[in-house]
Amino acid sequence: MFDQTFWLKATTNLPSKLICIVEDDEEIGKLLLRIIEQETNHKAIHHINARNALNALMRVTPHLLLLDYSLPDMNGLELYDWLQSFEHLKNVPTILMSAHNPPLHEIQRRRIIYLSKPFAVTELLATIKKLFANVEYKA
Repeated sequence: MFDQTFWLKATTNLPSKLICIVEDDEEIGKLLLRIIEQETNHKAIHHINARNALNALMRVTPHLLLLDYSLPDMNGLELYDWLQSFEHLKNVPTILMSAHNPPLHEIQRRRIIYLSKPFAVTELLATIKKLFANVEYKA
């Protein structure tokens, strides 16, 4: 996909993680999924709205949530708050992404990582690598 193999995939010997992407723009969601699966050793699932994500995440525990702020049925912070009500998702790190101006103080208060769209693929991959290096996840 890129001119060179991204260092994340080449240097990682860690077990594969599951990343849940919630992005209503199907093309962006598919692109993010493809990037994660091609450039890392991680797996990804994509949901186009909060309702589908909530239903799926009742039964699945991802290692990372990648949430769009502007979803059709609720915003990404509202979705995050709902997901925090599930005991098995309380410690799952979250990246919120948006092309708009979400309330940064609310993002910081929740200790969510924020990426402003458009962002570089390398920025996303480096953020994922850093999260998995710094966060000990207990399934």
